Amino acid sequence: MGVLPRCAVVLLLVASPVLAGPRPESRWGLRWNATPGCIQAGPLARAVEARLGRTVFGPGPEFLIDGVLEPGKPSGWKATLSLVDARGNVLGSREVSTREEACSALEPRLLLVMAVMIDPSAALGGPPPESPPAPEPPPLPTVAEPPAPVETPAPAVTEAMPPPPEESPGMRPDAPGPRLGGPAVTVAALGSLGVGFGVTPGIATSFWLGRGAWPWLIRLTLSPYESYTKDGGRLSLVKSGAEVGVCPVSWAGGEWSASGCATATFALVLAYSEGFEQGRLEPLARGDVGPRARLERRLGASTALHLGVGVGYGWLRPTVRLLKPDGTAEDQRLGLPVQASVDVGVSFLGP
Repeated sequence: MGVLPRCAVVLLLVASPVLAGPRPESRWGLRWNATPGCIQAGPLARAVEARLGRTVFGPGPEFLIDGVLEPGKPSGWKATLSLVDARGNVLGSREVSTREEACSALEPRLLLVMAVMIDPSAALGGPPPESPPAPEPPPLPTVAEPPAPVETPAPAVTEAMPPPPEESPGMRPDAPGPRLGGPAVTVAALGSLGVGFGVTPGIATSFWLGRGAWPWLIRLTLSPYESYTKDGGRLSLVKSGAEVGVCPVSWAGGEWSASGCATATFALVLAYSEGFEQGRLEPLARGDVGPRARLERRLGASTALHLGVGVGYGWLRPTVRLLKPDGTAEDQRLGLPVQASVDVGVSFLGP
């Protein structure tokens, strides 16, 4: 790997608009997602502070480094770093990659890039050159003639230059925003309207998968009981559903994050109709498509408060038979054409 001259590295950093905001005394935060077996957030933060020679990470950060370390394609490793201010604005991003099989091979270059993002002068400054020992004074003359001057060669001063990161493009202000992070599991209380004949409570579990810009959503729901009566007839409904979607809209800033998804839902409804000395149990299927949005606020390192809202259009709405006490029956459409649901719960965030 070649070594860039010190002046070229300094000119590159000065020309980058990303570093115009942070100052050496700014407070910093670190949000880090790494594949298991690679360097994690705690050791990485301590290594960066050791390189800078001072503490930089702490509570109430003015700037945040949001990073992801993942396997490269087709081999090696790639780390993506984004610089975010306190208002959630993305000031730029940078990538560090290696073709070696061990992810630890990326750590020296990763530490250098993060240290340069925080304090370029401290990160690129090598140890001070050692001063040569002073020449011994000449002995006192024993004769009247003055001693001849002693010439000492000027010492050669060298500076240790850290190697620049390999294949690392400059910081770009138009780079994509920070990712929402790794996998997450959400457990929430559910309230829905439109699947059946009234407002129905239940529970929901959601799985948010993928580290890219478009995470995937898998949501499972269960509404244990809903009843409906008309003309003396009675329907009892038990509903379970599975929802799958992709989320092309994502945003994260500080403690808050949000996403917007396009989803498709399939619900299985068990309907039991009670009439005069008779009963009828039939399984029914309903299908819906529509958008879903989530808003989360971090409560700690691995938990977040979750609010989810979804709307779906019933492209598949079967009929359900209601038996009446007089022996007659009435067929009705299952639910409303449009359904809505609200989830309130807690998300457990992955590494």
